[in-house]
Amino acid sequence: MFDLDDTLYSAECGMWLEIRARINKYMVEQLGVPEAEAPLQRERYFREYGTSLAGLRHDYPDIDTDEYLAYVHDVPYKRYLARDDALARMLNELTLAKSVFTNADRAHALNVLSALDVEKHFDVIVDVHMTNFVNKPRIGAFNVLFQALEAEPRECVLLDDQERNLEMARSLGMTTILVHSGVSADRVADFCVPDVVHADGVLRRLVSE
Repeated sequence: MFDLDDTLYSAECGMWLEIRARINKYMVEQLGVPEAEAPLQRERYFREYGTSLAGLRHDYPDIDTDEYLAYVHDVPYKRYLARDDALARMLNELTLAKSVFTNADRAHALNVLSALDVEKHFDVIVDVHMTNFVNKPRIGAFNVLFQALEAEPRECVLLDDQERNLEMARSLGMTTILVHSGVSADRVADFCVPDVVHADGVLRRLVSE
């Protein structure tokens, strides 16, 4: 199971800066949040609820989630992302069923996978609609994942850039891989790699075992 943003691609590409700016703009223009407060409120939502949308749904129960998701993801994907041959090769050679497990929506996931030219390698996308807006790291999101894949946690490997998501996954019995540049060891995850392509060796070893 692969997380999407900052896992299958690096947030350093700049796309997340634009998405983050659009979240702030939506909060100001559509919800009336003072411009100076929007970034702080967004950060608080991420810390407390896991995503900005989860926090907004809590504080603004009438929010149009489809409108919000379409607005914040209205970015030029191919300006930031390009075909990743190394990733495509790794996924092609990985003899395991592969899925995307994301707190974003399916449309965003498909746009990212298409820009990277790796969409054909994934069998299932478990997104925020499929989980009924229960997001990682909440256990309800993981339960939907296992149900969708018809798999037990012990059969699953999660690659993610967020420790809190991996902590929940590991507590449920999943094998966990932290994807994070500049980190060689981690107190939460079973394994740690600087980028997703470097997970190839770990995944091959897990398959052989």
